[in-house]
Amino acid sequence: MPGSVPSPGTGTGLSSRHLARLPTGYFGAPAAVGTSAPGHPRSLATTLPPTHWGPGQQRPLPLMVQTGQAVPRQELEEQYTVLEELGSGTYGRVVLTEPRDGGSPVVLKLMLKENTEWRAFLREYCIALCLSGHAACIRALPVAFESATHFAFGQELAPAGDLCTLLTPGVREGLAEVLVKRCASQLAEALDFMHSRALVHRDVKLDNVLLFDRECRRVKLGDFGLTRLQGSAVRAMSSTLPYSPPELCLLQGSDTLELDSSLDVWAFAVLLFCLCTGCFPWAVAASPDPQFEDFSAWQSGAEGREAPPSWQGFAYGAQEMFRRLLRLDPDRRSPAIEVQKYLSLPWLTAQDTGARLDGGDRQEAAAGSPQVPITQGCAPASGSGGSVRDAAGAGEQGDGSCSSGEGVPTPPAGTLALCH
Repeated sequence: MPGSVPSPGTGTGLSSRHLARLPTGYFGAPAAVGTSAPGHPRSLATTLPPTHWGPGQQRPLPLMVQTGQAVPRQELEEQYTVLEELGSGTYGRVVLTEPRDGGSPVVLKLMLKENTEWRAFLREYCIALCLSGHAACIRALPVAFESATHFAFGQELAPAGDLCTLLTPGVREGLAEVLVKRCASQLAEALDFMHSRALVHRDVKLDNVLLFDRECRRVKLGDFGLTRLQGSAVRAMSSTLPYSPPELCLLQGSDTLELDSSLDVWAFAVLLFCLCTGCFPWAVAASPDPQFEDFSAWQSGAEGREAPPSWQGFAYGAQEMFRRLLRLDPDRRSPAIEVQKYLSLPWLTAQDTGARLDGGDRQEAAAGSPQVPITQGCAPASGSGGSVRDAAGAGEQGDGSCSSGEGVPTPPAGTLALCH
């Protein structure tokens, strides 16, 4: 296949001498700009990943070294015919292509060189390759190349789009409970797989959950551009989303936060709330957001305290689940996989669900609901939004964070593929 790189084997053939040539800091804070290993001007700045990978599973670091030496140079038009553009943004674009020499269509993520460092491209691609073995993580293909203007890699096509396509913007209607639970179960497994290997996704949101059918029997977590090792330090975000946990929203200036899987758990819970209700629970998880303040008081109050209006449509078991996933103290949050303990319980009250329990017509939400509509905080498609900064201060496209600064977060102008 055009642009193919050697498929990763179970062994890398890398000795400690090879690894010793690599500067430190890549999976966490990047090394200083311009840092490179002797004799390799574009070498990877990285540290060894943790040893949470099973026998026969490829590890990101050696794979990046191996892949970085095999990425060919070629122009897109020489090898592929572009059939359709699936998304675009400041990072570049995602296109559906057909190899000119025949074969199945291939989805290519084209990352603009002017906005993407070589090491960032290689890191995202190789992390995606390493996670491809899990059924609920989008599969990266052994296809990668660089052209005069882009870095590119291939991934499988999700023919039904992403979770945003199932929700109607501006209408407070969630999905049928059975669909939400299908998504919850598969995503919990994907996050558990990542977290068991000390990887934090950092960008769990509706846009990054890809569908293979509209009944959610097969969904996959995608876009690993912001994925980093647990324990890496990140600075305050330039903007926030409803998915961001309070400890991240409170960072200012040069403050740093040590990455932990609890950040993904918070975003996962917000995503589930969105699927159930068609709304975000708040605009930002910080004061003076009134919905978050009500939720915070409920979390901090005595057991048995009445839930805020936004949460009263959930059955008792689901309320307990959300409170455990959304603990204000990140050290006390439940792991994502705990969601599976609640799958046998009802999540929505009969009054709230109506026919949605059976996947039928959805109820209209009560007028005057204080929840934030999906259109006022849905992130742009994969990597097209704002930037976040790691502890070294290097900006990275791909977070999709967006905020007006004072009120409800709004998408930046010119972005594509908001929830539609």
